Amino acid sequence: MAVHNGARFLPTTLASLAALETPGDGVQFVIVDDGSTDDSPSLLEDFVREQNSLDGRCAVCVRRATSEGLASALNLGIEHCSAEFIARADADDLYVADRLLIQLSAMQTRSDLAALSCGWRRIDENGQPLQTRIPEQGPDWLAFQMMFMNSLLHPGVMFRRSAVLSVGGYDPAYWTAQDSDLWARLVSAGFLVDNIPDCLVDYRVHTKSVTGSRGDKGRILSLTVPGRLQHAYLGGLPPEHDVKSTVDLYQGFCRMDPAEIKAGLKGLRRIERLAMTRETPDILQRFRSRLSRSCSLHARWLRRRAPLLALRLYIHATRWRTVSFSV
Repeated sequence: MAVHNGARFLPTTLASLAALETPGDGVQFVIVDDGSTDDSPSLLEDFVREQNSLDGRCAVCVRRATSEGLASALNLGIEHCSAEFIARADADDLYVADRLLIQLSAMQTRSDLAALSCGWRRIDENGQPLQTRIPEQGPDWLAFQMMFMNSLLHPGVMFRRSAVLSVGGYDPAYWTAQDSDLWARLVSAGFLVDNIPDCLVDYRVHTKSVTGSRGDKGRILSLTVPGRLQHAYLGGLPPEHDVKSTVDLYQGFCRMDPAEIKAGLKGLRRIERLAMTRETPDILQRFRSRLSRSCSLHARWLRRRAPLLALRLYIHATRWRTVSFSV
């Protein structure tokens, strides 16, 4: 775990970590204090002292005088980890007591996995539940979907230290999206990643989080990950290929203007044509089902503003839904 001025939520996070059930050979907590100037250092000092007094547990806190960013802090933490299996945690989230046991059992059973995440519950700043998320599963599907979105919750991941080190660890250039960049490099190197449906993390949503405060620059940086994956898949990006519109239309999280939708449709159809010759029927069905849902959603948003484009989107949605179910 890396901490930078996390005192507001740190006490409850540390309490949930202290309550974790541990394997028979114990657990090591490795925390990097990335230049905190609030009460985080004293809170971490108490936690380390308490854990080191218990059988089967040890704790290490590495402190930096100034912040060098999350990716760099996580790399430093990995250097101090002595175990092959590393579970990530964030300083503002909460963890189910048997998280380590569930993920470790799954990782030991599936020796081909480099990283394994889980389901999560979104909570607000006061810890009130907002929504439960059951993640999509299947290494082949998750690897394909990385061209459009990150499907692994970072603070819910357990990974193999050797696999992460073999691809160079976290890239410090990514002050945001450092997780999706790492998963993409693992998959590109031939490693498998997956999710389990178990809800093991209470993921706190607040304005001070990196994702919540990354802004336009962070968005541009994060798009370089699906951008390079689409580049590799297509064998180069045509000048007219718009990665952002392709990603946004696939995800269906935000409203897009007509020009962006048209560009996104072209990008998705370009990828679909190749996928028809490369992917399994299951991958194609899941891909097209996602496209159908997103096009239907955007069509509803546009039916008054741009009725002809909305009709076109409905036609695409129907075609993708029909083809998906007949594969």
